[in-house]
Amino acid sequence: MHCLKPSEANKQLPYKPHPTMEGDPNLLPGPVVVFMARADDLNDHPYARGLGTTLSQTQMHEYLRSTLIMTAAEHRKKYGMLGCRPHKMQTIIHPANNKISRGSKISRYLFAALQEAREAVTECIFVLNSWDGWTTDPATIGDLCEAFKDVAFTIRVYAGTPRQFYEANAHTVNGYLDRHIQLDDAVIQMDRDTGLFVRMFDALGAMHYGVPFPTERAEHLVQYDSRLAR
Repeated sequence: MHCLKPSEANKQLPYKPHPTMEGDPNLLPGPVVVFMARADDLNDHPYARGLGTTLSQTQMHEYLRSTLIMTAAEHRKKYGMLGCRPHKMQTIIHPANNKISRGSKISRYLFAALQEAREAVTECIFVLNSWDGWTTDPATIGDLCEAFKDVAFTIRVYAGTPRQFYEANAHTVNGYLDRHIQLDDAVIQMDRDTGLFVRMFDALGAMHYGVPFPTERAEHLVQYDSRLAR
């Protein structure tokens, strides 16, 4: 990747890109960063629920994208400019517990992001707008992790009260989901955020299925997602 100097960039671009998604041309390329937000369906929107209306596909994607712009701004405050590589955005309208097909546009986009990281020998970071901002389906995560075992793969989640970023190792998460790693294993015990991610994954997965989740376990997780208080 060739990173332009500011003067060169101004000559080549007819408009100024949104500052939260543009990399710093004076830096190295940096990691591949994908910001992600998801809705279950076209009614999964506070205004739509309140008014009893359904949004169009375009309206829902625009709404999700607007939330990602705010998340990206907070991410920049926390982590600074990570490089000159422009960040990516992926908005998803898909139930959290349903598998995202390998052949779907969503999967192809995410595979391409990880492939870009592989070719650049750099890290790939998925920044999720809430714990289930991507999926709560183990096979969906497994598809990517198994195909890119050689790529440093991080899941950052913007969630909680107050909202903050949590950082999980995607490959460790996948190891837990395919039962090669247990909750009491050292690799999870020594990584608080990854341990929290798999607990939230289990709790929200049960919530989406309408399956009872142990009350005492949910009570410890409510501060990270108020939906578990229901």
